[in-house]
Amino acid sequence: MTFSKKIIIQKKIISNNNQPFIIAEIGSNFNQNIKIAKKLIDIAKNCGADAVKFQLFKADVLYPKKKDEKMNKLFKSIELKPSWAKELKDYSDKIGIIFFASAFDLSSARFLEKINVKLHKIASSELTNFKLIKFLASTKKPLLLSTGMSDMDDIHRALKICQSKKNFDIVVMQCGSMYPLTYDYVNLNVLNSYKKKFKTIVGFSDHTTDNISSLVALGKNSVVFEKHFTLSKKSKGPDHFYALEPKQLKMYISQLKKGFKSLGLEKKDLLPIEKKFCRREGLYFKNDLSLGTKILKKHLYIKRPPIGIRPKYLKSVLGKKLTKHVKKDEPLMITSLN
Repeated sequence: MTFSKKIIIQKKIISNNNQPFIIAEIGSNFNQNIKIAKKLIDIAKNCGADAVKFQLFKADVLYPKKKDEKMNKLFKSIELKPSWAKELKDYSDKIGIIFFASAFDLSSARFLEKINVKLHKIASSELTNFKLIKFLASTKKPLLLSTGMSDMDDIHRALKICQSKKNFDIVVMQCGSMYPLTYDYVNLNVLNSYKKKFKTIVGFSDHTTDNISSLVALGKNSVVFEKHFTLSKKSKGPDHFYALEPKQLKMYISQLKKGFKSLGLEKKDLLPIEKKFCRREGLYFKNDLSLGTKILKKHLYIKRPPIGIRPKYLKSVLGKKLTKHVKKDEPLMITSLN
């Protein structure tokens, strides 16, 4: 399987070479109050999140009242009204943060397409809902696949559907459907398997209560992160108690961005400050030399610090021609050679 190595959503670039794409999961934590929902969007934006995510479902479809009255009542109490989804999408666009939602049924997915969201999410519970995946994949918009409640074969089948619809902008999100998720079940090593087997961009939908697992996932090439947040853990509802409060969300995002910066490059070299002050030597010119001069051993001497090419590479530079005029005591730089 081969999928996109770079995904672009409203000028945000998702790839291993760019800052992590961070989703502030509002879900049902707006307490069916649109003012609270907008306040949460403002907080996510101010904390530095790239996107906010809600959930769009119909309680009567997920849990028909005749079959499970208790769950039907619970999910009725946390439904997002479709008209509100449109208003919240417009509000998010206005303040400059990406709005999207997990759709749990085809009619909800069609509505999200109608309001022109820029990406879609398959919740863990729907990873085997192949009709839903087929529809969302056919939109050709980026698609995040959460993998809780699933095994490798379930993921493989979902990805084959995406391939059949020629949608290659896919992110496989490691996830455990336990709330909160304990360290024993985070299982971040499976990210290695996703990268090797599926060759997709990978992410982490983090249901733990702190930031540790996300930072580990960052080090294992996860580039998309999703974390629940709330105004208060004490609020009533199924997802508040394990979610981050605003100050914690800000810290979460800050740590991920600092963590990404600390990953740096795969190439190992001296730091700029080390080149100035460390106990290593560099090659320097004994005299002024003109453009086109062929470098000979007699043109160079060794001294500290190693600002340019180091003495151990002397043989590889002998016989090279200068691409510019150089002055006495100037360090030999790779950019000076042809």
